[in-house]
Amino acid sequence: MSADVWTKVKTFVGLQDEYEDEHHVPHEAIEEPAADTRRRAGRPAVVPGGRNDNIIGLNPSVQNNEMVIVEPRSFDDALAVVEALRNRRAVIINLTGLDTEQAQRLIDFVSGATHAIDGNQERVGEGIFLFTPSNVVINSLQTEQPWLNKDARDLFWRVK
Repeated sequence: MSADVWTKVKTFVGLQDEYEDEHHVPHEAIEEPAADTRRRAGRPAVVPGGRNDNIIGLNPSVQNNEMVIVEPRSFDDALAVVEALRNRRAVIINLTGLDTEQAQRLIDFVSGATHAIDGNQERVGEGIFLFTPSNVVINSLQTEQPWLNKDARDLFWRVK
């Protein structure tokens, strides 16, 4: 009876919503699972006496990270790049085989798709770009990338 009084007080004060639970099961009727129910990462959680509806819960830290390297031959290959990004895969695009106009169109298209999925992009080298979905963060170890600057590259390769 005291639990009923406290429920009414909580409802009156606004700490508890007043509703009827059609599926209310008394606390005594709930069976507790065994104490040692450890599961391995990537394995389905099976509750004793419960139904298995083919639902597998994966540990978020155990994911299949994959990278795709694409050397497109035409603008039509941009759809494959965007599909890989939508499937949460990082993509490296080597544009050295395309002419300048097609390469610019492809980069514009893939950049827009990357922005739409909250992804990241970075120029890795001349004609080489890295596009990642939102679950991958690009960290550069160097603040300056002299290999992207032609003048700096000429300093390293010039024979005197």
